[in-house]
Amino acid sequence: MLEGTCMIHRPVETMAMAMDLDNSAQTPTGRIVIQKVAGRSAVTSLFARYPLKFIRPTKAVSSQVDVVWIYTVSFGGGIVTGDLVYYTIAVGEGCTAVLTTQASTKVYKAVGGKCSEQFFEAQVGSNALLAILPDPVTCFSTARYSQRQIFNVASDGNLVLVDWLTSGRHKRGEIWDFELYKSTNNIYLDGNQPLFLDSVCAFFNTSPISP
Repeated sequence: MLEGTCMIHRPVETMAMAMDLDNSAQTPTGRIVIQKVAGRSAVTSLFARYPLKFIRPTKAVSSQVDVVWIYTVSFGGGIVTGDLVYYTIAVGEGCTAVLTTQASTKVYKAVGGKCSEQFFEAQVGSNALLAILPDPVTCFSTARYSQRQIFNVASDGNLVLVDWLTSGRHKRGEIWDFELYKSTNNIYLDGNQPLFLDSVCAFFNTSPISP
């Protein structure tokens, strides 16, 4: 049985609200651009800085499959208090890309009530496919985490999105022992037509994060 307070709500956000990122998040922590090169999906631009890193395996799938496979990695194996990660991906016309992780995204204990934040923006072009297939987020005891993901998909583009979390580190007795988890996913068609606007917020023995 859980002790304390747990609240979950799903406010709908407008495009303007979704794009109103904190000023400190305007400089990307990472950027990926995928375009057709010689008839195949290829990475034409790749940039990452601390605490984010990208790994491009050369043998993730058969060479006969036209897909770019990229792992996102955090230095230290997780997100620490005060981290602000903001990265983008653009998948060009007719390209296919998979963005995944090597293990669950760990959110370490909050210090001084600070929140760890992650922003992600994606552009999916005509006849393109982007698959977001991460391992689940695992929040440690007292962790505070907020993520916002924005997708702009062409009307004939394709998006596969997995967004999930665990209840904590069970072997350490941490079951729903974090303070706050917020995840927002906004999907738009052709730039401004809302298709899917969703926000989940769960908090325990604390106040929710400001919208």
